[in-house]
Amino acid sequence: MIQLTYLSTPTRPISNDDLMNILEKARLNNASLGISGMLLYTGEGFVQILEGEENAVDNLVKLIKNDPRHKDFRIIERKKIDTRDYAEWTMGFKRVEKDDLRNVPGLNKFFETDLAGSVSEDKLDLINKLTNHFRKEAKKKNVHDELSLEEDDAFIRFLHTGIRLGVKVLALLMMLTVLWCVGDVVVVIYHELLIQPIETLDKSEILHVFGSFMIVLIAVEIFINITLYIRNDVIPVKMVVATALMAVARKIIVFDFHDVSAMHVIGTALLVMGLGGCYWLLEREFKVHSD
Repeated sequence: MIQLTYLSTPTRPISNDDLMNILEKARLNNASLGISGMLLYTGEGFVQILEGEENAVDNLVKLIKNDPRHKDFRIIERKKIDTRDYAEWTMGFKRVEKDDLRNVPGLNKFFETDLAGSVSEDKLDLINKLTNHFRKEAKKKNVHDELSLEEDDAFIRFLHTGIRLGVKVLALLMMLTVLWCVGDVVVVIYHELLIQPIETLDKSEILHVFGSFMIVLIAVEIFINITLYIRNDVIPVKMVVATALMAVARKIIVFDFHDVSAMHVIGTALLVMGLGGCYWLLEREFKVHSD
């Protein structure tokens, strides 16, 4: 594998929509090519790191070089690597502002450095410090470390170890629950659909089957939520909201509108709108800042 870093200058002011378009296409293409990396935009130029198999990176660079949105394309570093530095992102991103670097030793003079023309050893070192800084900052933001085992206090570490063990037991029990729910689906299908004459089936039997399927899906989502607490580099908020949406969806599917009041339906609609809006905001927030 190789890691390649290049600099370029935008040919026109780059808007947020332009950046979103660049990122969406880059993440889709890079995922299919097995390429990871990070893009930094300083307002005056682009710094991008690409890593992956040599042929894949080289072919991608040829396409990027011809993009009319930038000019002065310069490869400043190309090196062989055994492991990826940016394996978590098909394309990480950060819009770099002066305030981001004001109090960072070694980088507080970055915006005063002229990166035009040939890149000296000092400038390359500065760019590497910049990319490493934001790589580490991004990882810190994405780390789910509420149950960290790296605490200085031995008693806190002991408590966290015990809770992690409890979570693992919960994950095992949840796995058994999922299998139990799958067995329940089989039983429901047998009793509601197979052993009765087809002409006697009505919507209540079909809704019962749908409800059983939804229970399995919700159980799987809860299992994933549980396992998130014993993993690192994850942001579980979206998964929790998605699980809540699925649980409400199940209730809607199995509603018998002859038995529920109008206020019940209205309340459920407001809940769906609230959860849907929350998920949309989370998706919009994470779309640029994480992968």
